[in-house]
Amino acid sequence: MKNSLNFASTCLKVVDTRRPQKGELIVKKHRIVWSTLLLVFALWSQPSQFAQDTSTRAQEPDRERRASMVGLVRTISTIEVTDFTQYGSYESWQTLRERHLRDLNGWLARFYSREANVHFGDMPEILPGWNLRLNVNADGQGFVLLLEDSADKTGYAVLNDERGVIRECKYLH
Repeated sequence: MKNSLNFASTCLKVVDTRRPQKGELIVKKHRIVWSTLLLVFALWSQPSQFAQDTSTRAQEPDRERRASMVGLVRTISTIEVTDFTQYGSYESWQTLRERHLRDLNGWLARFYSREANVHFGDMPEILPGWNLRLNVNADGQGFVLLLEDSADKTGYAVLNDERGVIRECKYLH
């Protein structure tokens, strides 16, 4: 019986039943006040998820247009690499249009316009507002591609070459 009492006494939780002192109550109140102030400050300093940001909405059409331009440069670059693998040299815009009209029209239908009368033109303006410069080296072993948005006030353009690195460019001044 004595063993069971020892076991019971070791498992019981000791509870402090004394009344809190005056200083303890003040510390507890300060802790609550400071926690509340920190919480209010943290919530106040966060931007509202419901706030309207008009600057990003105004830039949205530019972002979509620029993404389409990067997509077109990527498509043309892929076609150039395909031709290089098959024929041993990079090709001019005229040749690319003739050989890969279906691929280019597929890009048009998916990412640019679903209208039947829209089609790629000759350089420089291959699409309304988009100017293309595609310079192929004389030996056909390299190229530089520049697609420029002629309607963009910042001079936005996408640049690519035979290495496959796509760059975005803007005016410096």
